Amino acid sequence: MIRKKILKVIALLACLLMGIILFTACASTGTSEPVSVATAEATASDTPAVATAVGTTEDVTITWLRLAEWSAADPAIIQTFEASHPGIKVKLEEIPFSDLVSQINLRFGASDASIDVISADAPLVASYGYRRWLLPLDGVYTQAELADFLPSAVKAGTYNGQLIAGPQSTSTQLLYYNADAFKAAGITPPGQDDRWTWEQVAEAAQKVQVVGADGKVNVWGFQWEQTTAPYQLLPLMGSAGGKYIGDDGLTVDGILNSAPWVKGATFYSDMFNKYKVAPQGDAVNGPDLFVNGNLAMLVAGPWQISNFATNATFNWGVSRHPYFKGGVVATATGSWHLGVNSLSQHPDEAKQFVRWMTTGTGAEKWWRLGSHDFPAQQSVLAMFATSDEFSQPPASYNRVAAAEALESPVPRPVTVGYLEYDQIFRNTFQDIRTGTDPATALQTLVDRLNSEFAKYK
Repeated sequence: MIRKKILKVIALLACLLMGIILFTACASTGTSEPVSVATAEATASDTPAVATAVGTTEDVTITWLRLAEWSAADPAIIQTFEASHPGIKVKLEEIPFSDLVSQINLRFGASDASIDVISADAPLVASYGYRRWLLPLDGVYTQAELADFLPSAVKAGTYNGQLIAGPQSTSTQLLYYNADAFKAAGITPPGQDDRWTWEQVAEAAQKVQVVGADGKVNVWGFQWEQTTAPYQLLPLMGSAGGKYIGDDGLTVDGILNSAPWVKGATFYSDMFNKYKVAPQGDAVNGPDLFVNGNLAMLVAGPWQISNFATNATFNWGVSRHPYFKGGVVATATGSWHLGVNSLSQHPDEAKQFVRWMTTGTGAEKWWRLGSHDFPAQQSVLAMFATSDEFSQPPASYNRVAAAEALESPVPRPVTVGYLEYDQIFRNTFQDIRTGTDPATALQTLVDRLNSEFAKYK
């Protein structure tokens, strides 16, 4: 360790000497590849302070704790990073989606220093900041890079005025439809740039649903991809004019049981219980129902575009995310961020990795080869609007999604108690889905959250 520090000092002195000779600033951007147009135009004073590991006698290995569902992305992305950052190796620890959050809570709660970088779901960043589990990313990004991030993504990665998680991805939602099912029902589906109201969705769902002579539903009318998750359902309440939480991040009474919430929850209930156009159980999820031809409409993320393009054997299309008639347009947003463990033994190397993965080359590669979640950088999102690669369906559906991500995103609430918020919300909407009165269920939601949030006040 001492030898490594000495070598870094020597390297820094050499760098300063060269700067004097060449009359120019000597500072590394942390990568040899262009990050973005904005970054390329940044001045030397706008260069981040994170130094590239140079002159080390042995490789430093950093460990990234992330989703197991992303394993298909490697080794291409990791190899690209390692090639441009000699001296740094990346080791993966992969956990299934259902267990990742609990693993982070368990290991960080036990002061586990073996993890250097974590994939953090955006709304959980505040809770990690509250517990001081993540290092501030001061000096990691240039001002141009920070300006290139979507503002909603920067807000989600910030706690107490400090950025503590780099925005890696963002997201949005689209309405997918089975064009053949619509044609059979004699209904014209929306165009890819149209935005139906929720009322139109409910009406069409009843008409396109197909029930056999035996009473079995052969083609369901509608479903949400994440049937009880706040990520996907909060826009119902948002479109009705509701807030997601109080300004203090803890107040829920008078908000989660307000008229807009009752309206959104009642519509949700009606789709399952009144119109009966959505399946109450989870024996088969929405994307599988859709790709198999057993679902006429699905609200889901743009990550399903490649799935349906490859596997669907019928004609299908997309349109903009629905909203309530007379209401506002509100779409889901937010995705994964990267944070550095406050106990990491290699914080500088971990920060270099976070920066590379969340800017320019790394961000685009991650979208193309990794999670397929949309990048959180406006410069990369602009590619969808200008590149011929996305001019024809189904690739052009990515262009629609990119526009949605920029035009109408409403992030999930920023609260130190989001873990509790998420779980109690899911339980509440599962109850509503299976017949509990919406207003009654929402009051129970408020009461339970007030009890859980008391420890944060």
